[in-house]
Amino acid sequence: HTSARTGALSTEEQRWAAVAWRYFDNNVQSSGLVNGSDKRPVASLWQMGDTLIALTAARQLNLIDDALFDRRLTQLLGSLNRMPLTQSGVPNLLYNTQNLAMVGYSNAPQVIGWSSRDMARLMMALRIVAAFHPQYSEYLERIVLRWNFCPVVDDQGQLNAAMLQQQKLRVQPEGRLGDSEYSAAGLGLWGFANDRSLRPPSQHVILYGLALDIDSRDPRTTWTPSAITTTPYVLSGLEYGWELPGADRDIVQLQRQRASQVYRVQELRWQREGILTARSDFNLSAPPWHVNDTVYANGYAWNTLADDGKWVPRLAQVSTRAVFGLWALWDTPFTDALMKMTRLQYDAQRGWYEGRVEATGDYNRAITLSTNAMVLEALLFKVNMGPLLASSALPDNSYFRRQLDDPFTQPPRCFPLVKGATAEAFE
Repeated sequence: HTSARTGALSTEEQRWAAVAWRYFDNNVQSSGLVNGSDKRPVASLWQMGDTLIALTAARQLNLIDDALFDRRLTQLLGSLNRMPLTQSGVPNLLYNTQNLAMVGYSNAPQVIGWSSRDMARLMMALRIVAAFHPQYSEYLERIVLRWNFCPVVDDQGQLNAAMLQQQKLRVQPEGRLGDSEYSAAGLGLWGFANDRSLRPPSQHVILYGLALDIDSRDPRTTWTPSAITTTPYVLSGLEYGWELPGADRDIVQLQRQRASQVYRVQELRWQREGILTARSDFNLSAPPWHVNDTVYANGYAWNTLADDGKWVPRLAQVSTRAVFGLWALWDTPFTDALMKMTRLQYDAQRGWYEGRVEATGDYNRAITLSTNAMVLEALLFKVNMGPLLASSALPDNSYFRRQLDDPFTQPPRCFPLVKGATAEAFE
């Protein structure tokens, strides 16, 4: 990907990294987990993955030394290997970062479901840590070996989630175009079947003469918006260079084309309408709390939706996390303009803000783990001179592989080499 920004950090970029790391210093708990938003002790598995990536970036960018890296990672490893699981043997959607309890959105003890998307993000992050620090691999791999994948992914690679509905957990397919392929890659890294989720059904929408792919399933029946956002394509570029594990050459080429179109359509909006655009989901410090800010969703371009589906155009913003991802992957006048407007939107003592409101220019002063992690991930990509997982294959002598190869030690929970094995091996 020849247009990416690579090389050593400038003095200003080093300051950006230090500001992002301040968030993690402020919000780390004795468990090693980090609050998902500033001062609120709740985190999802996705955010735990973000924490692992941020910690790796902090060490590679010399924000911390080996001793502090080891102490923080050791705390995290212990917590991830002790966290309680649901009755299905799958991690809960949310955990209290102080006591590791499974909690609901109000931070009260509750099992509210699970997400293959969030699990895949953490699984990918574990592999990034191992890529830079292989001495910890055994303990990183033990985390995944605790989980039960039978309800999470089927033999064809369809990923599922479970949501609490009427006091019961209902399992349903998870992932729409963009998110689906990115999540499939996280499981593919560990050898799981992922073909179906790498090939979600799609159709074209036209913006500024560009054909963009969007999920073709009806959101009225799936209860999930069909949307185009920046984040999954940016993450696929930063981590894999769009060479998704398990994908054939056609899918890789398609992913690169889709990412390029998502970049290009936001650039065209700026060129034609003068509107700086970098669309991603983001958090707010007041209701509706979380917003899906899209390139296209549910039949409309530049659609901004609350989680309940309500249209909230006044909340549309230039997302800090989207800006950093686009800036790292495309070195162009457009991303220069985005960064020139974004480079100061932080509190030096607390971290980066979520973004700048499109309609008014105000800051969205919410401060979250995922946005500050994206800043560090983008800067690590630059210093790394390319994707963070250049080699995605698990080593043959890895602890994970050895556990699955031995029929007397392999866990009977639908791991890649367990499916299809005879039941007698586990009786």
